[in-house]
Amino acid sequence: MKIRTTKIIKKAGAVLFSATCLFSLFTPYSKKVTGGERYECVWADGSVTEESFSSAYRDLAGMDGESVLLSRGGLKGRIASGAGEVYSVLDKGTLPQLLECTAAGTRIDGAALYRTYSKRVWYDGSYYVWTGEKVERVPKSAREEIVILEGNIPPRVLQETNASTIYLRAGALVKADTFAGSNVKKLFAEAPYSERDGAIYLDTAGGKRLVSAIGTEREMTIEEDSAFADEGALTACRNLVSLTLPFLGSALSSYGSGYRGEFAHLFASGGEFRVPATLERVKVTGGRIISFAFYGCANVKEIDACGVDAGEISRMAFAGMNSLQKLRSPQRDLILAGNFKSYTAECGCTVYERI
Repeated sequence: MKIRTTKIIKKAGAVLFSATCLFSLFTPYSKKVTGGERYECVWADGSVTEESFSSAYRDLAGMDGESVLLSRGGLKGRIASGAGEVYSVLDKGTLPQLLECTAAGTRIDGAALYRTYSKRVWYDGSYYVWTGEKVERVPKSAREEIVILEGNIPPRVLQETNASTIYLRAGALVKADTFAGSNVKKLFAEAPYSERDGAIYLDTAGGKRLVSAIGTEREMTIEEDSAFADEGALTACRNLVSLTLPFLGSALSSYGSGYRGEFAHLFASGGEFRVPATLERVKVTGGRIISFAFYGCANVKEIDACGVDAGEISRMAFAGMNSLQKLRSPQRDLILAGNFKSYTAECGCTVYERI
């Protein structure tokens, strides 16, 4: 009986030891505690509590640089942080700064930093992650967030990480197909890049340029002050239903040898036009509409071109559009595929509806 009891005690001890080791693997905090740390937490209602590491960790919500954030019973609490510099580097630092960064502050600081940045990977041709102690280079890593520090972004990088959030630094090189096949749903851009409705723009000396898109939007409005668009800039947008844009093709102005006036220029890939089959409605507010401008748009049903000057719309602009059901245009002398009835809208444009 004594032998059996001894075995049971040994097994229980082994289980406890394993659990302790497992806990330590998932809590890579910056400092070991001797005697236990205590923290003063100031809550949103003005109350103040003294927290142990265990109680603070239980309600840990992250950090914001100045404070470790807690959330308990619907209230937000703050513990003054001693790891503000580390947080700042991990948030906005360059690669040299990241590689010099090491853990600092209390044990709860370490837990908050790890909670905040363990889901992030940095990329500049190689992958880097925060271990809880330092930033370390790794072969590759699947994470929720990716920071593109600089350089080209091969589509495979976003596919390998499966990141849903991307942070674009100024030195990143975004191409039209960068987000094709990716899981990116949110994007935060640093100048000279900017983002709206999933579309990514680059500010250039010649004006704002549409360069790419993350592709998750069903309705998209291209910035009205855009002057240029790269070939295939909307290639990743495979679920678009409605699109509003300030011009068709490659540029607001048709001057220049590189001008392309086809709407499908925005969806060109590998020498082919790949307008998404989901796209039904298009609104264009400026620029030119050349002959057969909507070539390759087999499923577009409705076009609003009221914002375009009548003299900039070719008679053959909408020719060959067999799926077109409704068209609004200031140009009255148009050649359309099929039979349409027409009437004048309040704005003075002619509305064509398929019979």
